[in-house]
Amino acid sequence: MSVIAISRGSLTAAERLAESLGKKLGSRVIDREGVLAAAERYGIDKTGISKENIAAESPPGFWEEYADARHHYLTCFKAALLDFAVQGPLVYHGNLAHVLLNDVPCVLRVRVIAPTEDRIAMLMEERGYTWERAAAEVKEMDTRRRRWIHFLYETDSEDPIFFDLVLNLHKMTIEDAVEQISAEIEKMPFKRTEESVKRLLDLRLAAVAETHLLQTPDTYGLRLGVKANASAGEVTVIKDVALRGPASLDDTIRAVLAGVEGVQLVKVEVSG
Repeated sequence: MSVIAISRGSLTAAERLAESLGKKLGSRVIDREGVLAAAERYGIDKTGISKENIAAESPPGFWEEYADARHHYLTCFKAALLDFAVQGPLVYHGNLAHVLLNDVPCVLRVRVIAPTEDRIAMLMEERGYTWERAAAEVKEMDTRRRRWIHFLYETDSEDPIFFDLVLNLHKMTIEDAVEQISAEIEKMPFKRTEESVKRLLDLRLAAVAETHLLQTPDTYGLRLGVKANASAGEVTVIKDVALRGPASLDDTIRAVLAGVEGVQLVKVEVSG
């Protein structure tokens, strides 16, 4: 059940690397678009962020107005991504998993980079562009992606702290990268263990439960923390102290989560 999350920032190199790893390790390979499609079951299309913005990785204007929408989007995406992760060994290539799965022990977070000149040359070869057109597209792509990731996380997701392994493809082949990652995934703490499987299942149930709360008008936008014990079928919702009352909110939370698959008991607590 080990998961390899590859952050793509070098055109098609990350995709080629993911496909090669999938063949070598017998792992399922999924990309951002595949997770987005799966996240429709959790209402990602109702987050308030348009499909046009998502497809173009272009944040809407007035970012501060979309705080709840960002959280909703990321929770739906995380729930769908964890659905894939709990099914078996997975190689994901995209730009969200290395942050969303930061607290999952069996995830190897990989960043693939290449010098700008290499990326320009790659684009010229793949699409027949002139140097000027390829350089402009690489610059525009990087700017757009940085703005999109910053919109979602309000942080620099390229910070090395988010990665376990950074590979520079300037002098390294895809085959070299496959060998390095394959060797690393066999080490602790990336190997599948009983503890890591439990952690994955708990996080997945908590994320799914939260998507249901975010689709309910009475609980949307509230400061609610969610944690779960999947083996016991237990979900705990933690309310901000400002939401100590009324009791009807607790009843609403229990009613919303009662229909979530795998949930047998819902607890409501107050933080602090």
